[in-house]
Amino acid sequence: MRAAVAPLPRRVQGNPYCDLLYGALERLGVPVVEDAELTPRWLWRSRGTVGVLHLHWPELCYRERDGRVTPRSAGAFAASVVLAANLGYRLVWTVHNALPHEAGRVDRLLHALLLRVARPVVHCAAARRELGRAGDSAAVIPHGTYAGHYPDSVTRDDARARLDLAPGDRVLLWFGQVRPYKALEPLVRAVHALRDPRVRLVVAGRPVSAAAGRSLRDEVARLGDDRVRLHLGHVPDEDVQLFFRACDLVVLPYKRVLTSGAAMLALSFGRGLVVPRLGCLAELEQAGCAVGYDADADDALEGAIDRALATDPDAMGARAQRVSGRLRWERIASAYARVYAHRPTPTPGLEPATAS
Repeated sequence: MRAAVAPLPRRVQGNPYCDLLYGALERLGVPVVEDAELTPRWLWRSRGTVGVLHLHWPELCYRERDGRVTPRSAGAFAASVVLAANLGYRLVWTVHNALPHEAGRVDRLLHALLLRVARPVVHCAAARRELGRAGDSAAVIPHGTYAGHYPDSVTRDDARARLDLAPGDRVLLWFGQVRPYKALEPLVRAVHALRDPRVRLVVAGRPVSAAAGRSLRDEVARLGDDRVRLHLGHVPDEDVQLFFRACDLVVLPYKRVLTSGAAMLALSFGRGLVVPRLGCLAELEQAGCAVGYDADADDALEGAIDRALATDPDAMGARAQRVSGRLRWERIASAYARVYAHRPTPTPGLEPATAS
């Protein structure tokens, strides 16, 4: 029996990435441990039966429940990582973010440590470049599709009716956790500047804090634009389809980003995007399923939305669907299995889509 892989974490609330990846790996015959712990006791007990420690979002291992990093939590994480390497575990780190959101000095130090002892995996060539020299050893494995994971039975008209949107509205969707770096207030202002009375911006997701939700509500109230519709709160899995089936385009105006689960969710539902040319999002424009813009340029977001609305959203959505179809989890899991086994991995990206 081959040595098992221990995911850290095995699953993340609100994000099915780990469930989909490790389910596919198990179907390939890779043993997956359910209850791994990054502690000296667990590492000592599991040596010999577990060969790979696979980290995602490492801050989940060292930040306290309230999000703080303490000397004790940081020291315990660093000591366990070094111990794991010395015990002969193969460490693999999928770098979803170059740094945690709202990162501090200790986050940077711990990430630098990981880059010295773990094999990085990134989702695109741009992410590899952002790691600098550490990226030279990184494997490039695309983010898998979410197609088929969420219920998807509602029609466009029914979804719009349930969200109080008219059939002729031109609906833009922002979806995800409301956080400061995601630039929602600038998005609201960009939509407010658009003259088309048919445009609607739907914002759906739970604020990371009361302050984040209050800031967004205050900006919408200040502008007094009833074309902006806020659905701030947890979106159950069965309701995800409502927002993606009701919209024409998904707009994700991040100020900094490496990879985006929300963008992959848009592709999975066959929806075109408006995104900054940052990280892996730039490849979506090259693939023909997104309109990109310079995140640092004044009025660039407003112009990109205008250009996207002037295109055929259905055609862009069809290209998004084709891109999603190339990102099946069986392919993704096979690439990870090669990384676990020290075998060379290809470095695939998103092939350009045809204009049809």
